[in-house]
Amino acid sequence: MARLLLPILLFLYALPGIAGDSTEVWLLVPDQKQQLRQAIAQYEDLSNRTWHTFPGKLLLRPGDTSRYTPDLRANLLLTGDLTSTGTTENTTHYTRQLAAAVAQFQARHALKADSIVGPLTVAALNVSPLQRLRQLQNSLNRWEAFSRDLPQPYLIVNVPDYTLRLIDQNSVRLHMRTIVGKPELPTIVNHTKLHTIVFNPYWYIPNSIASKEILPILKRSPGYLAKRDMELFKSTALGGWQKISPWSVDWSAVTAANFDYRIVQVTGQHNELGLMKFLFDTRVSQYLHDTKDRHLFALGRRAFSHGCIRLQNPEDLALYLLQERSGLSDKRIEKVLASDKDEQFIRLKNPVPLIIVYLTAWADEFSVIQFREDIYGYDKLEEVGLGQ
Repeated sequence: MARLLLPILLFLYALPGIAGDSTEVWLLVPDQKQQLRQAIAQYEDLSNRTWHTFPGKLLLRPGDTSRYTPDLRANLLLTGDLTSTGTTENTTHYTRQLAAAVAQFQARHALKADSIVGPLTVAALNVSPLQRLRQLQNSLNRWEAFSRDLPQPYLIVNVPDYTLRLIDQNSVRLHMRTIVGKPELPTIVNHTKLHTIVFNPYWYIPNSIASKEILPILKRSPGYLAKRDMELFKSTALGGWQKISPWSVDWSAVTAANFDYRIVQVTGQHNELGLMKFLFDTRVSQYLHDTKDRHLFALGRRAFSHGCIRLQNPEDLALYLLQERSGLSDKRIEKVLASDKDEQFIRLKNPVPLIIVYLTAWADEFSVIQFREDIYGYDKLEEVGLGQ
């Protein structure tokens, strides 16, 4: 477990808080209900104001001159990203002050805060205050439904924000990026409890993935499984599973409909679950886990999984849970972290509340209203009364 070496060193110190790669430690978490209600009042007012839209091909950089600059300035004054016009209210010059306001707008919408008004920024600007109001109202309803009887500490995964946070004593103790389910295989919202850590996990590949994604590869190359540290099992007459060679199967006769095999990926460098996974009560086969594809965390849009939630810094979460919730001795924890071969299941003595939410609008740790893309289209469904 090479990536657990740093947490093992951290283990030598007292644990006032674990930050991962975040600078948001010990910042007061705002009252979401109050903040959202205030934002709703603001956007109810904005929905009655003049809101300007912009052509999709607009490209505006600081220092440019454009006839769209006054409209841009007017919008950002309404949203509060620009707090003063100074002496350049009607100028067509894209000033430094306006550029800073655009950067703040971009940051609130999870866009690259480079002050360049390009296609993605234009798309966010062209969302009307009425649509933003609906996002806020939907998010308030969802938060109220999931935040009842929620003791701290708790974990919260906000799917459209691609993040996980650990909240304890009204502070953000952990903050990391996530990868969530693709739109056709969405991560399911849930109010549950995380109860088990599995180190060096095996991946029991779901039949839907094995029969639809791996089977076509096996038809071309049965050796694919060995290259990926995968093993093949055939169901037996007694209801069990027998390990067989993929070269013994006539794959040309196997289809997704008659696929009667199980594929298991053993622990190792190729394992899609990485070094650990975290289990919680759920009606579907979804969990939190590590990943070998760490380069994907650098992307802004991260809806790539089959529904599970991949974690940027799973070792930080594991360390917190082992120290604070497992009931294990320090010596036992060190032994668990040192093992890198056998699959280990660690049941937490004190499970942690976990809420997986779908908020496309919320107040962050600085009480700044954030908006995110409706990646699953749930906001649109609720507009026509078909929401979940």
